[in-house]
Amino acid sequence: MPETILNWVLVGAGALIGLLVVWWVIRRLLRGLRHKLLLSNYGDAEFVDAIMDGQIMRGMSMEMVKEVWGEPADLDETALKTKTKQEMKYDQKGKNRFGTRVYLEDGVVVGWETK
Repeated sequence: MPETILNWVLVGAGALIGLLVVWWVIRRLLRGLRHKLLLSNYGDAEFVDAIMDGQIMRGMSMEMVKEVWGEPADLDETALKTKTKQEMKYDQKGKNRFGTRVYLEDGVVVGWETK
């Protein structure tokens, strides 16, 4: 009887390890596919690596920021004579209070601040 229980424990442990390996392989494949898709969309490996790491950089487009952090909670846009300024706001803490703001000029990140 104890040998049967031990066998079931070993079979269960083997199955669990097998599932974890399959999960890891699938996750790596999906990450690789996403990297290729982003690279074909944006064409810049440095920006794609940053997106994959969940980071933003100066020079990124608004779409790249959305790839990293999703749609902003609010978006302000100001049209000036020579350029357009946008402010993407994330992590809303209250009325017009946000934890993170991303500043863009003509759709390109020029800076950000996190409180």
